[in-house]
Formats: sequence, C-alpha cells, structure tokens
Amino acid sequence: MKVYVKLFALLRQHHPGPDRSVPLEVDLPAGARVADLSAALRLPPKLVRTAFVNNQAVDLQAPLAEGDQVRLFPPIVGG
Repeated sequence: MKVYVKLFALLRQHHPGPDRSVPLEVDLPAGARVADLSAALRLPPKLVRTAFVNNQAVDLQAPLAEGDQVRLFPPIVGG
C-alpha cells in the first residue's frame, strides 16, 4: 500500500529529495503501522515521537491504510 509522509523539524534532514516540503510516497506492506515508517524511511526510531494521520493525532502503533497522509514530528522541546 502507498502512504504519503511529510517530515517536520529535525526529521526533515532525512528527506532524500531536493524539496523537503514535498511529501514522500512510501510503499508499505498491508497491516503496516505508523511506527514502521521509521525503518522504511531510515529514521532514528527514537526521533519519531508524534504522528498525525489524515490530520488526526495517533499513537505510533496506529494502523495505516492505502492513501493515508502522515505527518511525523520529533520530540517537542522549548521554554
């Protein structure tokens, strides 16, 4: 199945293309979960902390479906 992933903040440096604002098209096996995107995109697993699928906040163990729009974020820090 294909999902479309946009990387934010520190994760953007792992985007392979010249335009890092363009979502990545990722092929995953049926039954894949949000957490599986770390391996598929070669992201450091501990760096992915927050995910939105189709504009809804989800747990990293949430299942994915064909055509899902995924947004991945690293830990949020600040003061």
